[in-house]
Amino acid sequence: MFLFIPTPAYLADSSNSSLPILTLPSAFEQALEKNPVMQQARASVKEANARVGQAISAFFPKVNLDMGYMHSDNPVMVFSNKLNQAAFTPSDFDVERLNNPDYRDNWQYKFVMIQPIFNQGREYIGYKTSKLARSIADLGYMQAAQSILFVVEKAYCQALLAKEKVEVLRLALKTANQHEMLAQKRYQAGLVLKSDLLGAMVYRTKVERQLFKAESDYRIALAALNSAMGGDQSAQWDIRPVNFEDKSGNTLSYWLDTARRYRPEYFIAKRQQEITEYEHRQALFRFLPSFNLTGIYEGDRQNLAYFGGDSWSLMATMSMNLFNGFGDVAAVSAADADRKRAAARLRQVQQQIELQVRQAFFRFQTAKKQLKVAKAAVKQAKEGQKILRNRYSNGLALMVELLAADTSVKETMLEEAAARFDARLAWSELRRMAGVLGKEILNKDKDNNGQR
Repeated sequence: MFLFIPTPAYLADSSNSSLPILTLPSAFEQALEKNPVMQQARASVKEANARVGQAISAFFPKVNLDMGYMHSDNPVMVFSNKLNQAAFTPSDFDVERLNNPDYRDNWQYKFVMIQPIFNQGREYIGYKTSKLARSIADLGYMQAAQSILFVVEKAYCQALLAKEKVEVLRLALKTANQHEMLAQKRYQAGLVLKSDLLGAMVYRTKVERQLFKAESDYRIALAALNSAMGGDQSAQWDIRPVNFEDKSGNTLSYWLDTARRYRPEYFIAKRQQEITEYEHRQALFRFLPSFNLTGIYEGDRQNLAYFGGDSWSLMATMSMNLFNGFGDVAAVSAADADRKRAAARLRQVQQQIELQVRQAFFRFQTAKKQLKVAKAAVKQAKEGQKILRNRYSNGLALMVELLAADTSVKETMLEEAAARFDARLAWSELRRMAGVLGKEILNKDKDNNGQR
């Protein structure tokens, strides 16, 4: 069941067909596309995806080409180079030639392939933590999106409220003009003192000043809305009204349960805790050995234009840290402390979320009650204004009483408009704190961008 509070007719009739239409969903779409915060969030998601690919590459073999040139008469180098070039002859065993060889060139190229097997779990831990980091980036995108959508909705509602204030004051100015004309006629007929006419004129001037400020506030609100959407702040729009919706029957328990299932901040803290678990495991893995396979194909030649010798080697290596000055023990202790810190942080986030939902829920309940009272006040003020207008026309009331009634109508209408938009924003804040603000449009955005 939904409670709809319709937009007043005088606001609905004020649409400007010459301006481009802006609805709240279209404002959301523009913000998700153009807001700099969202562009940064999308870049973070792309970076996290790339980091996963980088982590996966650690499981594949690494192949390098090493090339070098040597010109030497060092006996050991010359002897070794001749062997590698398959150019050794019996005469090279002559002692004199061994001790005093001629200069010799060696061009060497070497293909080296290293296949990681187990390196203290670095490849596995790196892959797992990169996937968690990608999940955090996705959740961070959702968190940023919900924050931006709330900012946009707040700016949109403030622009609508500013627009409605203009319409209320225009209506008040129209009424003030009518009362000034009525006072003018009664003064000319000798039925009232000139003070009645002057009072009406002063009131009309006051409303005009208020209208000028309201029009300026509306332009400022439009600029703020354009800024929230990430667009040109000078853009003008025909802003369409929004309805205030309240899902009746949803209790505080419902909203708390919803927040536990959807708030990105909770799942970000949970993923961060999981990362510290893997980092603790990585610290323990430092006490284990590393295993790798290495293959080498090597070619050596004295001259690039001629064939030389080639060779290949296949090795299995193991490396194990026996003592590292107790640094590895300290690393385990630090990782364990970080793991406990992350667990405490998760509990803190849970408590913060619950408090935020409670605050938003009770603010929403209060805003609905205030709206109900404000609507009744408008009805009462208009009825009083009608009675006093008739009494003044019949000479049974003073102009000051009629002006007071006009002021009451104007102020209660402005208060009702503010209460209506406060209720709308309280409703939006409650959905944001529950993690479901803009859920439909964010799911659509996710499908369009293929980010998650």
